[in-house]
Parts: sequence; structure tokens; C-alpha cells
Amino acid sequence: MNLSFKLDPELTAELVERLEQIWLDVGRAGGSVGTPLDATADDVKTLSDKAFRAVEEGDDHLVVVYMNGDPSGFAFLVHNPGPLFEHWATVKRLQVRPSLQGGGIGTALMQEITRAARDDLGLEQLQLTVRGKTGTEGFYERFGYQIVGRIPDAIRVAPGDDRDMIYMVSRL
Repeated sequence: MNLSFKLDPELTAELVERLEQIWLDVGRAGGSVGTPLDATADDVKTLSDKAFRAVEEGDDHLVVVYMNGDPSGFAFLVHNPGPLFEHWATVKRLQVRPSLQGGGIGTALMQEITRAARDDLGLEQLQLTVRGKTGTEGFYERFGYQIVGRIPDAIRVAPGDDRDMIYMVSRL
């Protein structure tokens, strides 16, 4: 497995289209990436336009993992505006192409996000949220994240299926 990473790659139309396809596939596979299971390409486009624009404008950052030169996963580092929050960012929408999940790409991507946040961006802390009842907290705990809060029933996946929003923090 030949992996490479790029912080804030040029967002060409081709790259955006490929990342949106990953986003759509991950959402349809049940990943908590802001879309329902029956998401459409338009659902993803609504979210991606805003997210990619923030990267292009320099407000946020994007880390893309490539396997053998092919975009295979990505995540955003989202900043809160203002000088009081410059020392940290939120990891959002970490996702790996479903057909490649379980092979260590997510682990490698998370390691690169941590390295880039600390070494390239000078951040001191990363935060993220996970959807309850998925068990993903354990994945992030392996990278030093700790649960610091929980909002019960904050996420409505479907009628009758409400999940907690779990807040996690890692000091770099």
C-alpha cells in the first residue's frame, strides 16, 4: 500500500468530484459525515461547496490521503474565527472510501492529520465529535483523544433513532 498525503491540495474540479464521490459513498454506507443514508449527490454538494470554499479561502484546511496516487480519503481541519481560538481546530468529516476501510488508511490519515496540525499549522489541540452508538470513540482514543462531553439525542439519524453527540479533545 503506497500512501501519500497532501495538506490543502489544489481543489481542481476533478479532485472535488472524486472527494464528493467518497463523501457520498461513505454517507450511504452509514458513516457520520453529515448526510443521511439515502443521500444524493446534491445533498453532498450542499455541504461540500461550503467546506471546500472555506479551504480555498484559507479559513480551514483539508488533508487528503492518496493510495497509489488515487484520492482515497480526507478530512477537514475547521477553525473557529477569532484570535482566542487560533491554537486549535476541529477535525470534521474524516472519511475513507468504504471499499478501502479496515486496511489502515484511516489510521494513517489520522496520524497525518495530527502531524500536520502540530508541525505544519502550529496547533496545540484538536477537537472532534462522534455520533453515539457507533463505537468510533475507541478509534479516536487510540490517538490520545478523550471524551469531554456528551449531548444526549442531539443527532436524529431517522425517526426514533436519536444519537448522542460525543465531544472529544486531544492535546498535541
